[in-house]
Amino acid sequence: MRSRFLAAALTVAASVSLAGDRVTLTGKVTDTLGNPLEDATVMIYHAGVKRGYSTYCPSCYADCGKRAVTNRGGSFTFKSVDPNLWFELLVVRNGYMAAFVERVDPARGSATAALVPRAAVDDAARVVRGRVVDTHGRPLRDVVVLPQGVETVSAGCIYFTTNGLEPVAVTNAKGEFELAYKEKAKGIMLRVEARGMATRFIAVPTGAEPKNITVSEGAVIRGRLVHRGKPVAGAEIGLIAQDTGAFGMHLKITGNPYPEVRIGTLADGSFVIPNVPVPIEWYLYGTMESTAAQGATERQKCATRRDSEIVDVGDVQILQGHRFRGKVTLSDGASMADGMQATICFGDLRGDSQTAPIDLQGRFEFSGLPTGTYAIFTSVKGYRMRANPRAIETTIDRDIGDFEIMLDPVVRQ
Repeated sequence: MRSRFLAAALTVAASVSLAGDRVTLTGKVTDTLGNPLEDATVMIYHAGVKRGYSTYCPSCYADCGKRAVTNRGGSFTFKSVDPNLWFELLVVRNGYMAAFVERVDPARGSATAALVPRAAVDDAARVVRGRVVDTHGRPLRDVVVLPQGVETVSAGCIYFTTNGLEPVAVTNAKGEFELAYKEKAKGIMLRVEARGMATRFIAVPTGAEPKNITVSEGAVIRGRLVHRGKPVAGAEIGLIAQDTGAFGMHLKITGNPYPEVRIGTLADGSFVIPNVPVPIEWYLYGTMESTAAQGATERQKCATRRDSEIVDVGDVQILQGHRFRGKVTLSDGASMADGMQATICFGDLRGDSQTAPIDLQGRFEFSGLPTGTYAIFTSVKGYRMRANPRAIETTIDRDIGDFEIMLDPVVRQ
């Protein structure tokens, strides 16, 4: 759901610890020349389950927030971590750019890269500086600040992957951070993620003076997933803003461009989604891939109005869903290759989705679809959709068994 800039030289190994089934996670941080870096801080930022669906938010596991500092040889150790989880590590050191190392499995292999040196920035027109605090004005350390775009002087706003824009910053003990662009700019759009707090988007102008950024705990949404009156365990609940919004001119935000949140259900079918931003209206649903065998859930509307609010949506019912069968034809008469896929997304390309294989005859099938409008696209190497290079929109309110998609060869320039 989110790309990361990997720039930490991290050799990871694991051994079974004396604490029962817990394991010890060890690793090493170096610079780009392979020299060990002492006094680098390594944090367990996110975690997730290796199988099934996570019943916790990525930063809510007990191991998240643990910190280790590298020794003279660049080595670090995390003792007694959960062997059933993968971990996302965040590496920070003065004079270097902060970096993520994704999906580290304590029971397997290693991941290697290198911390990249960070040059000091003297031109205030190239940097944004900030101080992240809670609602009581207390500074927050280890807050992750991710740039989403920049308003340049020459080319206007550029969003998402932006050449020359530092990929991430982390606040220090005073809650302070700095992010730089390669040339003069008017401001940078930021996504601010603090553990135990709601994510916030904010545009910060460039300049020498730091801007205070306040984050709050947000609300909690809870409920229970049921099918024919019985709780459904091990499924997945999705949450997305009703108005998904967009970034616009002059770093202005319309709507609520928060990414979809997903959380697993417990043995009694219950789920809890913490730190939900406010005040926002949401859609909540069982994800199609996790409930398809039993049916589908209608999108349920709910709203978060204030911090510390608990929104109980009650029982989310799995009802009978629709089946959708289609066939992909290649306009040049070629045979379908093995391993191709079709994907269907509810609403648009940012919400709930389901992916199905395309067989050698071009056939594919989706099941457990709620009534609604969908976008369908294919992933067939060397071909593109005739009607639209991205997706075909269609409304599904019944079973469909004869949907045709024609693909044309991609013309190489």
